[in-house]
Amino acid sequence: MINIIEEFFIAIGGISLFLIDFFKNFSLKEIEIEKTKDINQNIAQKLNLQKDIKLQNNEKDSIDKIRRLIIPYLTNKKIIGLLGLLFLLINLFISLEISGIYIVLVLMTYIFVFYYPQIQQQRNYSDINQELPYALRHIGIELKSGKGLHDTLRTIKNADYGSISQEFNRILEEIKFGKSTEESLLEMSTRVKSEGLTRAIHQIISTLRVGGNLSNSLDIIAKDISFDMQIKLKEYSQKLNSFILIYTFIAILTPVISLIMLMASSTVMGDILSSSLLFILYGVFFPSIVVFMGVFIKKLEPKI
Repeated sequence: MINIIEEFFIAIGGISLFLIDFFKNFSLKEIEIEKTKDINQNIAQKLNLQKDIKLQNNEKDSIDKIRRLIIPYLTNKKIIGLLGLLFLLINLFISLEISGIYIVLVLMTYIFVFYYPQIQQQRNYSDINQELPYALRHIGIELKSGKGLHDTLRTIKNADYGSISQEFNRILEEIKFGKSTEESLLEMSTRVKSEGLTRAIHQIISTLRVGGNLSNSLDIIAKDISFDMQIKLKEYSQKLNSFILIYTFIAILTPVISLIMLMASSTVMGDILSSSLLFILYGVFFPSIVVFMGVFIKKLEPKI
């Protein structure tokens, strides 16, 4: 028994000396970070964080600046090792619940920092499908009035169609500096993930190559897109009505009924669940279900 106690204190002393030596020699200044405006390209390629040109216009965004500042630290091996060491220390000397909350917060931070460009890009292009039918009808009207394609694109650029106007402005700038119209349109269809916009662009390109009545074709595409939007909205409302019942039962009734049953049983048989398990159940598990179901509802939302 005495030998076990001695080995325990020796181990504690070894850990203490290691921590003292680690923090004594640790300094953020030792971490070599290039003072450049861009992220290290090797890290960016491994993490699929290539900067989109659309995001370069938002350099003044404070969140984006903070993200670019902390990414070199989050990808540094010393920082990752320190975070792992803190997790072990919290797990050993404080509690399992606190260590679980800590690791969840760290993972959420990494996910947000590394996927922020994709989130921002989706937000920037979220209005394209909504404005697309009106923009296509506008293009058709302009073409019927006798305007050329470039003049029509310039009119749409000056109109208030959100991301579509911005993309057409970019196309006109690329054409101005020597790029062909077809190449600029194809690059936009690749850059912007929209089925309706891709159909419209391919129709414009085919008309430029072989000729045809472009205004009527764009009107037909606009009608098809509007019809698809109505169908998707109707399907979404039907799914949402049935999902509300499940959400109400799992997110509201289940925690309340479980708590009532636990309180009733504890008066007869004593404590069935420990306080730590109750904390995990009502502080982590049920809120996680609510968040998951909220994200699931958001995913069901049609991309219109």
